[in-house]
Amino acid sequence: MKRVIFAAFVLAALPRLAAAQVEKQVEVTKAYVPRVEGASKLPVEPDMTDTTRLRPEIDYSITPLSLRTSLTTRPIRPATVTYWEFNRPLPFYLKAGAGYPLNSVLDFYATTQNPSTGYLMGYVNHEGRYADIRNVFGVENNSVRMTNRAGVAAGKYLGRHVLEGELSYDNRMYHRYGAFVSPDAESLFVPGAAVDFGDANIDLRIGDDFQDLSRTNFEVAFRGGMFFDHSEWPEAYGENARQLTLEGHGRIARAFGRSSLSATLGYEYLRGQRSASGYDQGLLHAALRYGFAGGVVRLEVGADFYRDRVEAAADPEPVVTTGNYLIPFAHFDFNLGTPGLKPFLEVDGGVSDNSLRSLMRKNPYAAPQWLDKSSVDYCGRFGLGGSLWRNRFGYRLYAGVTIHDNRLYWAAYRELSDDGAGGTGEAFPAVFLPLMGRQTVTSFNGEVEYRPLSVLTFDLGVHGYLYNDEEDWNNGAPSFAGNVGVRYEGRKVGFGVEARMQSERRWMLLTSGPASGTDAGPVSVSSFEAPFGVDLRVDFDWKVSGRVAIFAEGRNLLDRELYEYPWFPELGARFTVGVKANF
Repeated sequence: MKRVIFAAFVLAALPRLAAAQVEKQVEVTKAYVPRVEGASKLPVEPDMTDTTRLRPEIDYSITPLSLRTSLTTRPIRPATVTYWEFNRPLPFYLKAGAGYPLNSVLDFYATTQNPSTGYLMGYVNHEGRYADIRNVFGVENNSVRMTNRAGVAAGKYLGRHVLEGELSYDNRMYHRYGAFVSPDAESLFVPGAAVDFGDANIDLRIGDDFQDLSRTNFEVAFRGGMFFDHSEWPEAYGENARQLTLEGHGRIARAFGRSSLSATLGYEYLRGQRSASGYDQGLLHAALRYGFAGGVVRLEVGADFYRDRVEAAADPEPVVTTGNYLIPFAHFDFNLGTPGLKPFLEVDGGVSDNSLRSLMRKNPYAAPQWLDKSSVDYCGRFGLGGSLWRNRFGYRLYAGVTIHDNRLYWAAYRELSDDGAGGTGEAFPAVFLPLMGRQTVTSFNGEVEYRPLSVLTFDLGVHGYLYNDEEDWNNGAPSFAGNVGVRYEGRKVGFGVEARMQSERRWMLLTSGPASGTDAGPVSVSSFEAPFGVDLRVDFDWKVSGRVAIFAEGRNLLDRELYEYPWFPELGARFTVGVKANF
């Protein structure tokens, strides 16, 4: 009944409501920010009174406006920094000291630089020892050993490139204190005779540093050198030998994203003079590399090609020996996602000449010779490395196999003679003859470094070697080598202690027996053995100020019998003290 009455009331009121309707339009413009909130019921109680409410109708629209900014980029020159701007050393550095048994050391560097122009540096290096050393025959001969080096280096910055050069002279002097001649024997060599040679070099280079390969990097380099032998040789050897060296090479490299390519081409020319005249050697080298920096593996692969040609004077025609060598190159570093486990694989090698200069720098007591073949090495290594405990502990464990073609073996010789009274005279001139053979070396290596504090470091290295020599010759190499040490670098004081170890080593000794009439005596082969050696070294620095420090160094503090060259024992316990200064 109420619904009928309500409908009738509404119908009667419609005309009156239409006449009283109010029209109103409101226009609102504002930024629209959408917001999402949780739904909730309005806290309003319903009104049950029958009445009529006016609900205005609102129409609205949203018009987006475009936003314009006046911010624009302006190209500027990129920031650059050179080594000299980053690290501005003082112009002079000096290290000078002396010790007991009598020895001396001197290093001096003078440097000036301008970041926009270039740099200029001069230097002098000296190290000497003067005490006599008793050799294995119980005789003390002249044992003075001295090395001196002086040079000038300069560089000119040419935009992104640098033109630089160096002129240097290196002089090394030794004495044959390991020689021995008995009173009833004769020898052309005098015990304690001087072994003295100089090496003058000039180097020129223009190019880049090959750090940023996003652009093409290149270099062109030349080197010229003259090697002088001033040693005291018997007159039968003729004029002291010389050797001329001319070398040039070029290199280019470029990166393309994660990949990179590089190529190298070089040539080295060697020529003997005076008593070494008639020897000419040319060594051509070409190399290609491809690199890729991936997330799991970083690699560089390629190959090196060498062509070696040696010409030796002979009658009626010169003897020419050539060799072509192709050496693979591959370095792989794997990233397994953890810094504590990084496998690696390396394959490489090289070719080194056996000219007069090379032989005498490897062994200053060698006879002045020039071999007709170069030494060739094929090397391979694989293992694991990494760092643990927030880089406090680092390690490297690896095994290696190396094939040495034309490997150098050093043999000494002595002469026995009949003194005519039933006795035997002995002459040992301490001159070494180079021989060549093939050798395969298998090695097992471990290196560990532990840094519990930023100023304290412990290190340990262990290396074991297995040798397979095709010739039955003593190679003079250890089966075991190792080192253990600790170093502290504080703000005012720094010191280090290290022990270097080597197992026994053996070299060949060729002995010529007494001659019989016009016939030469029989030749026998024996060996010389250097005992297990431990070289305990200590160094100490006290920084008196920011520019001056007092240093002390000790070598062979256990006073062991150590050998760098067979039949030539090193000095016993010795120390050096001095000063280091920057000014």
